[in-house]
Amino acid sequence: MGAQTKTRRHARTAQVRDTGRARRGGSEEVRHALNSLRLIVRSLRISSRNAEQEVGLSGAQLFVLQGLSRQAPCSVNDLAAYTATDQSSVSVVVSRLVARGHVKRTPSKRDRRRVDLSLTPSGRALLAAAPEAAQERLLDALSKLEPAQLKTLAALLGKVVELAQVPRESPTLFFEEGPVLVGSKGSASNVRK
Repeated sequence: MGAQTKTRRHARTAQVRDTGRARRGGSEEVRHALNSLRLIVRSLRISSRNAEQEVGLSGAQLFVLQGLSRQAPCSVNDLAAYTATDQSSVSVVVSRLVARGHVKRTPSKRDRRRVDLSLTPSGRALLAAAPEAAQERLLDALSKLEPAQLKTLAALLGKVVELAQVPRESPTLFFEEGPVLVGSKGSASNVRK
């Protein structure tokens, strides 16, 4: 390896090290923002884990069932609006709940093009024993913000996503697939089958 290559690599390494130092010693506001995000994600993860342990549902499935209990009968689009999620994401969760016998689809009596969703007796029984989904508390908290505050929060989070170069794919419900465990060999295995 030539002397110039070593010098360039050393300069890049030093630059990364210096940037990392500055980042790690970031402002109190940066730490506060990250800690707030960590607390929200942790709350969502714990809520999903509790739902999994107590009633055998992912956090997303519990959230959709709770939404249905407040909206039913409703369409997938109505449920997507209630959960503030993309219709395709809600549809995937609803299909899983239908397959497990907790939700039923019936043709709408008012509009033949529409399919109404409602809880089955087993879905209602699960909800009676289930903890509240953290997403419900999060939506409630967001609804308590002033419209200008909510607009600012949405814009700032969008900017963070952009600057962090997070892929702009259609977001799914939190913990839609259930918890993912890392096996002893480092491979991820999804607990939900």
